[in-house]
Amino acid sequence: MDEARKLENYTYEDYLDIDNSTSERVELIDGKIYMMAGASAKHQDTVLNIALILKNIAKEKESSCFARVAPYDLKLFRGSDKNVVQPDVMLFCNDELPCAIFEVLSDSTAYKDKGVKKKLYERFGIREYFIVDTTLKIVDKYELNRGKYYYVKGFYIEESMKVNCLDEEISIKEVFENI
Repeated sequence: MDEARKLENYTYEDYLDIDNSTSERVELIDGKIYMMAGASAKHQDTVLNIALILKNIAKEKESSCFARVAPYDLKLFRGSDKNVVQPDVMLFCNDELPCAIFEVLSDSTAYKDKGVKKKLYERFGIREYFIVDTTLKIVDKYELNRGKYYYVKGFYIEESMKVNCLDEEISIKEVFENI
């Protein structure tokens, strides 16, 4: 790779070279490489809670939906627009792309989750996007409507929120269980 390359114009091939040459997790978003730090116990416990909630609902409903968790490369490709991200929790429902994505905030990723990743998921048509804040114990929900994310609301610990992809309510208290 060209040593003079600017940080903002990496190609998918550059990403593959970097990904294959390091044990560090990286993401490629709009031509930029983002290094990913290790997650805290609170972060991972929240990811596990969400994935288990989604898995159990899908199983109870005998749904074809299933959850995946990072590290898992989600490739968002459209023409020359090639991105590779590792969302914390993804819910797949009969589509190649996730129906819903949950990102659990950490100090090192909050700006990316609330900004560049939100715009990326919107652009690629992810129907529901959830931003999970373990400090405030709130989940912000966005729904795609006519190609744009609209803020539904922030759901607090005593509330339940609907995951449209599963047509089911989930308890925010369960999301933050033991956190």
